[in-house]
Amino acid sequence: MNLIELQQQFNTEKKCRKYLEKQRWPNGVECPRCKATTISRLKEYDRFECSKCEYQFTVTTGTIMHRTHLPICKWLIAIHLVCESKKGISASQLARHLAVTYKTAWYLAHRIRNAMKHTNIEDKLGGILEVDETYIGGKGDKTGRPGPDSPKTPVVGIVERGGRVRCVAMPRLKGKDLFSFISEAVIQDAVEVIYTDQFGGYQVLKGFVPHETMAL
Repeated sequence: MNLIELQQQFNTEKKCRKYLEKQRWPNGVECPRCKATTISRLKEYDRFECSKCEYQFTVTTGTIMHRTHLPICKWLIAIHLVCESKKGISASQLARHLAVTYKTAWYLAHRIRNAMKHTNIEDKLGGILEVDETYIGGKGDKTGRPGPDSPKTPVVGIVERGGRVRCVAMPRLKGKDLFSFISEAVIQDAVEVIYTDQFGGYQVLKGFVPHETMAL
């Protein structure tokens, strides 16, 4: 998407918020504090309220746009300019493009670049993926899935057909933990299908990416 297309597609705050909501919560709005999904929408304030903990939040809560007073469309343009400028873009240039002060432009560039340090797209996986779990360490049970008191440590791995692998040790195998690991390790739109075994925890992938079960 080029800059002109971006400006045409995200020319109102409503469109921007709708896009961010879909990207952030593909399976429905979730409370960033307690992770509950029973959420009320306060349309007049562009806010949500959690029915469980009564926390009020917006689509930008906890993001680099948290508590921003700048229109989200300007944030999206700034992100595009910073990411697309191979030789970098100065705060002065950003200020001219966005019609904001130098101080605001510097703040935007700093927040965006800092976020990019922690989100390297090139390291993420895509294509046909296989996810499986195993248990290592300790003497524990010899057969079947170890119980909650087992000394064994769960390890989950993602294999990208063609080579690359990501794996992590987890304190427990819960759906939300599996989803957190997998969603951080892959590029959602680049995943053709994820194959797993029939372990119930993988049901969290439904609606996130194409998911099929098979004997791994």
